Amino acid sequence: MAIVAMPSFAFSSDLLMRTVEVYGGLATLEIPETWNEIPPDVLEFFSLQSAESSGGLMVEIYQHGFRPGNPEADFAPPQVLIQIKESGRLNYRQFLQLPPIELVREQDAGKLDGRMGPLLEGLHLNDVFLDRETYAIHVTNTLDLKYEGEVLVKSVSFLTERGLFTVHCYALITQHVAMNPVFDTILDSVRIDESIRYRPRLGDRLPPTPALISYAIALFIAVLVLVVLVVQRRRRNA
Repeated sequence: MAIVAMPSFAFSSDLLMRTVEVYGGLATLEIPETWNEIPPDVLEFFSLQSAESSGGLMVEIYQHGFRPGNPEADFAPPQVLIQIKESGRLNYRQFLQLPPIELVREQDAGKLDGRMGPLLEGLHLNDVFLDRETYAIHVTNTLDLKYEGEVLVKSVSFLTERGLFTVHCYALITQHVAMNPVFDTILDSVRIDESIRYRPRLGDRLPPTPALISYAIALFIAVLVLVVLVVQRRRRNA
């Protein structure tokens, strides 16, 4: 199957941005002025397909999404998807001392073997770290898809008093140079409302049960399932 043609992009310091409210007004971020919001039914399709592709093991829900071009198209990089998980407040200390990236890759590889499928030729975890200033977990992955080529995924999960607010940024590797400054601008612009902004507590000083690797695996699988399921759908329709 031929790779779907994507528009080219150029970033400049005077790129026009607009501020959008998400999460019922509890978070804002800046999006390029020409980008369109992905309709809820398209986001719901992503969630349903991820559940179907994983036999119900993975149900990833995306509450907001933005992309240039047709907002109703199937998964089409570059695009930004937002996940909101109100699963409870996390202790930030579990993310302070990260294991070596090689260990995280080794642990992830074992967990993902059963989900990779024939269309994924490679999967690489590039980096994981906690930004103490914003209490945000940064995860960068590269997916090597048989028909689409390499897809770079930059995910940032902001800890909140309710759980996690995650922004996933997708770009084909051929778009990477042009899109990186755009994605950085978007991610740097995220603002969380004071009512749910993460606030360290005295109890956070107690050593928690380590959960970094399981969390990184969850993010890793989420971006993997979304991309692979859409490529499989395109192959069936080709």
